[in-house]
Parts: sequence; structure tokens; C-alpha cells
Amino acid sequence: MKFRRLISLLIIAAILIAFFTNPKEGDFSKFIQPTAGRVSSPPLIEYESKLIYSNATVTYFSPVSEQGKLVAAATKEKYMGLFGRFWRMNN
Repeated sequence: MKFRRLISLLIIAAILIAFFTNPKEGDFSKFIQPTAGRVSSPPLIEYESKLIYSNATVTYFSPVSEQGKLVAAATKEKYMGLFGRFWRMNN
């Protein structure tokens, strides 16, 4: 019985810590700034905050002129924010 109580308390503590350290959109902007500064056009950032974690999708555009037409090649990166940090998710 003590083991179950200990595990339950650890899970509750982890959820509370995740709730209070959930990174904000400004934190993500600071995190992505070094990467965003290296591209020619500013990236499109889609940020979604959940209760204990957050998701962000960054779309980088590279304008290319091909046969007189302007084409934009795009790459997407997904990030997850948890415990005050951001991790890149593999697609």
C-alpha cells in the first residue's frame, strides 16, 4: 500500500511541476531566435499551449525564383515544451 501511495505522489508531483514550468510563447521565441536569424525570411510560428505542455510548429520559407515565377520552398519543424524546455520532435 505504501508503494502505491509513493508512486501516486510522484505522479502528482510531476504533473504539478509540469504545470508550473510550462513554457510560454515568449520563451519559445527566445529559444528559436538563433535559428530564425539565419534564414532570409522570418519563419511562421504556430504556438499552442496546453495545461502541462505546449506545442509549436515552425515553418521556414525559402523564396526561389524559377522560370520567372516566385516559388517558396518550406520546411516544418515541430517542438514540444515541457518542464521549462523545448525538444524537437522527429517527423
